[in-house]
Parts: sequence; C-alpha cells; structure tokens
Amino acid sequence: MIRNATIDDVAELVELRRTFTFEDLAHDRAVRGDFEQAFARIVRSGIESGEWVVWVAEVDGAIVSHVFVGTIEKIPRPIVEHEAIGYVTNVYTRPEYRARGIGGRVLDAVTAWALESNIELLLVWPSEASFAHYERHGFADRGEPLVWLHPGDPA
Repeated sequence: MIRNATIDDVAELVELRRTFTFEDLAHDRAVRGDFEQAFARIVRSGIESGEWVVWVAEVDGAIVSHVFVGTIEKIPRPIVEHEAIGYVTNVYTRPEYRARGIGGRVLDAVTAWALESNIELLLVWPSEASFAHYERHGFADRGEPLVWLHPGDPA
C-alpha cells in the first residue's frame, strides 16, 4: 500500500534514514548525537505544515520505501502560473524490496501528486546508479539549474 506518511510514522522514518545513510555512505564522519531529535522535529513540523510531503510504501504494516518532497512556494506573479516547486530527497527502498517496482510506484505517486498540486517541477540529485530509475519515471536531465555549493563541503 502506498500512502502519505503521518506523524505516527516518524519513529520508523528515523530508523530508515539512519539505515539509508550508512548503507549509501562510506562513513568516516562524526556521528551526529542529536540526529533522532533533529530529524523527528523537522519531519513532524514539515508534515504538519505541508512543507514536507512524504510518501511511504508498506508491506505487512512495515514501511519498506519512501520519498520525501520539500515544497517551496514560488513568489506570485500577476499571471497564472504554477505555484510551487518540489525538492525530491531521501528516496529509499529497503534492499530486500528492491527490483519489485515498489520504489517506482512510490515515485509515480509523487509525480501524480505534483500534477494535481500545480507543482511546476520536481528537482532531484540522483546518484549515478539511480539516474535511469528517475528517467523511467519522467525525470529528464535538462542541464538548466546553476548550483552553488558550500566551499567547505565535498563535491
């Protein structure tokens, strides 16, 4: 079943974020001591306000896949146009549920919501391994955005 996450899902989403981070990252960085509290605060607040919209896929009552979308309202203009953009992040499917189409169905739920919600575009920074997955679900490399990166962060 694919559905929107609720406040009741936050504890499970915390654990998935931890799993996702250490699965995907050759980790030699310090572990953040306040991670659980910071994640829960931001996700709870974001779900309540609508700033973050989170889709989850459940199998036997457990979350096995999720996609987070941060919504950013555009500054209105005096013409009719789309009202927001979406930042797609924290896309994850548990390894034992991959290659079953679950992550694709969650991503399709996101793009269907974007169409209904007058979202102009969805941005995502895919890994090389996931690039084809996003292309299969309608995302395209347009080479348009310019990006500023903090000079102290690894590229």
